[in-house]
Amino acid sequence: MSVLQKSFSPQRRTAGFTVVELAVSLLVMVVVTLGMLALFDFSNRLSSVQTNVSEMQQSQRIAQQEVIRTVRMAARGPVPLGLPPVGMSVAMWSQVPVGTRIGGSGTPEVLEGTDVLTVRGVFSSPVYQVNASRPNVFAVQTVDGGYTGFVDIANLTPSSIPQDLQSLKDALDSANQNAAKPRERLLLVSARNLDVWSIVALNPTNSTADATSAHLVFASLPADDPAYFDFPTIAAPSTLGAVAFVGILEEHRFYVRRAFKTAPNGTQDLASMFSHARVFPGTDRPWRGLNDDMSVGDNNHQSWKIDIADNIVDFQVALGFDSPRGGGRISDDQNHTGDDDRIYESADGQNDDWLYNDSQAVVPTQWANLPPYFIRLTTLARTDRRDKDYKSLLLDHLEDHDLAASRYNTGTDRMFRYRPLQTLVDLRNL
Repeated sequence: MSVLQKSFSPQRRTAGFTVVELAVSLLVMVVVTLGMLALFDFSNRLSSVQTNVSEMQQSQRIAQQEVIRTVRMAARGPVPLGLPPVGMSVAMWSQVPVGTRIGGSGTPEVLEGTDVLTVRGVFSSPVYQVNASRPNVFAVQTVDGGYTGFVDIANLTPSSIPQDLQSLKDALDSANQNAAKPRERLLLVSARNLDVWSIVALNPTNSTADATSAHLVFASLPADDPAYFDFPTIAAPSTLGAVAFVGILEEHRFYVRRAFKTAPNGTQDLASMFSHARVFPGTDRPWRGLNDDMSVGDNNHQSWKIDIADNIVDFQVALGFDSPRGGGRISDDQNHTGDDDRIYESADGQNDDWLYNDSQAVVPTQWANLPPYFIRLTTLARTDRRDKDYKSLLLDHLEDHDLAASRYNTGTDRMFRYRPLQTLVDLRNL
C-alpha cells in the first residue's frame, strides 16, 4: 500500500452519520413537528372560538339595531301611548308562557319566558300634512251604523313644503292587486286638538293618488276583520272637525321565534331566531298577506317571521317611567335634587320607576297614562357551536326573567358561550 493510500483510509472510515445521530435528529424533528402541530391546533381552536363569539356578538348588534330603529320612532304620527303594558304606541307581553303564538293558531311560536315588544306608529311612510283651512278637504258621514268619508292631501304642505305622495300611491296599487287583502289603517289627527285622533280603514277602490294630489276614501274598521286589540280612546272621525295630519299606521312585533335544529349527535338543539312580525294594526292579520277567505289568516305568510338574527335565546324589555314611586315625580318640587328628579332604579328593582325589571313587578295603577321616558332592551345571545373544553358561568337573571333553573345552566348547554347586551332607548316621540 502506498503512502498516498494510507493517508486517505481514515477519512473513508469516518464518513456519514451513525445510527445514534440519525435517531437523535429524527427525535428532534418529531418534537419540533409535534410542537408546531400543537401550536397550529391551539391557534385553530382559538380562531374558531373567536369567530364563534364574533358571530354571536354581531347577531346581537343586528338584532338590537333593528329594534332600536323602530322603537325610536314609536308614536310617530302622533300616536298616543295608552295604558301600559297593553298600550297604543308601545305594548308588550312579559315572559310569555309555553305555546304562545305571535299571531294566533298556526303562526310562529314565541320562545317561552321571553318578552314580545309591539310598536305602533307611522314609520316607513311620511306623516302627511293637510291644509285644514281649505274647504272640502275632509268630510265624513254616517252610513248603516258605520261611517264613510274622504280626506284630500296635496303634494305641498300648508307652508308650501313639498311632500312625496308615492307611499299613498303604492298602498293603493298593492291593495287593488288583491281585493282579499285587509285595508290599510289610516291615522287621522284632528287640527283642533292633537290629542284627538281616529283610525279608519282605507278604501282603495274609490281612492286615487298621483304625483300632485291624493283623494283618500275611508270607512269604519270592517266588522269581518275582528281585532285582537281594541284601540283605546279612539274618536269617531266626525268628532275631528278638521284633519291636520294623515299617515299609514303600522304595527310591528319583535320576538324570539322558537326553533330547533338537529345536532351532530342526533339531539334537538335550540336554534331560536330573533324575529319581527308586521301585521295590519289591531289585528292578527299578516301585513299584505291573506288567504282568499277573509275569515282565515295566512299563518305561513312571511310577514309573521321576518328573521333578523340567529341564536338569540332571550329578549327582555323594561319600561322607565317618571312615576310617583321611587321618591316621587320630577314635577313634585322645584329643586333638582333627590330621587324624584331622575328615573330612579333600586338595586332590587322594587318600588322604583321601572316596570318589568324585577320578578315581582306588577303594573301599578298610579302609572296609568304616564308616558315612558325609556325602553331598555336586553338580549341574551349564544354561540352557534359547543366547546367541549368550556363551561359557561351560571346565568342568574335578565330583568324580571329568572334564569337560575333554565336549560342554559345544565348539561351540555353550558358548553355554549353566552353574552348579554343591554341598550337604553330614549322614546323621542313620547
